[in-house]
Amino acid sequence: MTVAQLLTSQSYSPKSTGETVGRHPLNFYESPSWFTTELLRHVPLSGVIGEPCVGHGAIASLLQAWPYTKQMWTNDIDPHKAADYQMDATLSESWAKFPDSDWICTNPPYSEFAAPIIKNAYQKARIRVAAFLLTSFLEPCDDRADFLQQHPPSLVLILPRFCFRKDKRGTRWATDNVTISCFVWDKRATGQQIIIRPKSQILGFYKNPEQAISQEQAEKIVLAIAKGELCNN
Repeated sequence: MTVAQLLTSQSYSPKSTGETVGRHPLNFYESPSWFTTELLRHVPLSGVIGEPCVGHGAIASLLQAWPYTKQMWTNDIDPHKAADYQMDATLSESWAKFPDSDWICTNPPYSEFAAPIIKNAYQKARIRVAAFLLTSFLEPCDDRADFLQQHPPSLVLILPRFCFRKDKRGTRWATDNVTISCFVWDKRATGQQIIIRPKSQILGFYKNPEQAISQEQAEKIVLAIAKGELCNN
């Protein structure tokens, strides 16, 4: 496999440049495929995996292509999204109805929604939680300070910035003020680790949805990782 075969762009239809662009409904922003593939390069997920904020399936579809996924369930609060469950992942009573899981892997909505979802996910997962969050999630704010003190992440995979949406004028792609990191809580871990991932070392990297590689190309990366064909730089 070569990098050149995997970096062909696919079409994307942006909003018109005259339209004012605000926050997306339900704080929904689709994850780029390289979020998931970079996680898999460093952390071999396996067993029963739950995705409580599935969206359009960016993470779930690649985890389903991962040969070590035994079973997968999905959820989304938006009834228009295809999912096994349509419940509010901020509520503990919703999690009581989800299947038992070895892993929870998700990119939850940020703002005030992230902390309760992560706390619930930690209680549900038998082994680990992996979540794509603003790196500032490490700040001990009132909604998560006690949780972070008692359960600090065992791994923080710091990723380059991705442009999830256009700016308010809809004229250019914009980044958040803080980059995204993949936080992993491993209930068996005894130490902590930080890994920095420059974009030059991320196979299949793209900066915004307009430049996205295809689903087929992303799945090829997943299978190459599973076969041990890609070494970590």
